[in-house]
Amino acid sequence: MRANEETAADTLGRLLQWARLRGQLDLRCRMHDVFALPHAQAPAGIALFHTVLEGGCRLGLPDGRWYPLLQGEMVVLPRGLAHNLVALQGAIPHDGALDDTRRPLRQQGWLPLRSNASDEACLRDSLDLVCGRFVHQGEAGGLLLQALPDVLILGEPRSAESVPGAHWPGAPIQVVHVPLLWPAAMGGSALHPVLGLVQLLRQETSAEQPGARAMADLLTQALLLHVLRAYAQSEAARQLPGVLKLLAEPRLQAVVQAMWQQPGGDWSLDSLAERAAMSRATFTRHFAQHAGMSPWAFLTQLRMLHGMELLRDPRHSLAQIAELTGYQSESAFSVAFRKYSGQTPARYRREHG
Repeated sequence: MRANEETAADTLGRLLQWARLRGQLDLRCRMHDVFALPHAQAPAGIALFHTVLEGGCRLGLPDGRWYPLLQGEMVVLPRGLAHNLVALQGAIPHDGALDDTRRPLRQQGWLPLRSNASDEACLRDSLDLVCGRFVHQGEAGGLLLQALPDVLILGEPRSAESVPGAHWPGAPIQVVHVPLLWPAAMGGSALHPVLGLVQLLRQETSAEQPGARAMADLLTQALLLHVLRAYAQSEAARQLPGVLKLLAEPRLQAVVQAMWQQPGGDWSLDSLAERAAMSRATFTRHFAQHAGMSPWAFLTQLRMLHGMELLRDPRHSLAQIAELTGYQSESAFSVAFRKYSGQTPARYRREHG
């Protein structure tokens, strides 16, 4: 089991490298009494997050559900879902009735501050919150974030409060809670590292120390890694199709790792099924259930991601890249690459090299 965990970590690390995920803090919010902080749907390629440094709030989703968030807890919205943040107590404001995001930002230290109170009243905050984003470039980031639910809450699971009469015409919104406690096999009830990172983040955003912004950016990256690790080790990761569910199944994990190490290998359904110790039919069905796509579609995606990474390096010729990604010729790779990405390898190299 230990070897499998290390293999999964290696694969996840490679995916993170290709995803080029970058975390950044946008602002700090210090609110008291009644407030509302509505957020519109974020552009493609941006995941939003909020971390509660002190106090608490309620997270509102477009389908009318509201979840409490308390000190030390964090919510990640991998696809930038529209949402609202309001006070823990009191009535939920009607849409548009209250919008504290219209308040002008002011500077407090190095991070912009939004507040609905004077400096004196801020000493009695009901919420101290940092807001930020994870930005990804290209398909690798999408492959990773699409494996996450619409809303990922790192904190104690709590029931949602529903607003009567709320109507959401879209697909059901997936909400997953991941408790911030180590499993019994890893220390029992010891506090999760995310809580320690949140405390460090609070220190770096509260004091003007040399290098505070750089430190906060590094802490944000570390938070992302712990979020992904915590989710990958949760039961929920075994439910939603995607790369994290693949890595949670030992036999399929071995197949994914082999494809990852040799994306240009001479793979066939028979050889992949043999590596998983399954029949061809069972392997194909099992893989699709876990990945949400066929083994061949997943392998093609890996080959294209590897090709994108190689195209960023001018030392590799197109012929070398075709060979390293499992194609017999430059033209075969170019056709596959254009079908996958919508542009030629030459154009991709000019724009990203």
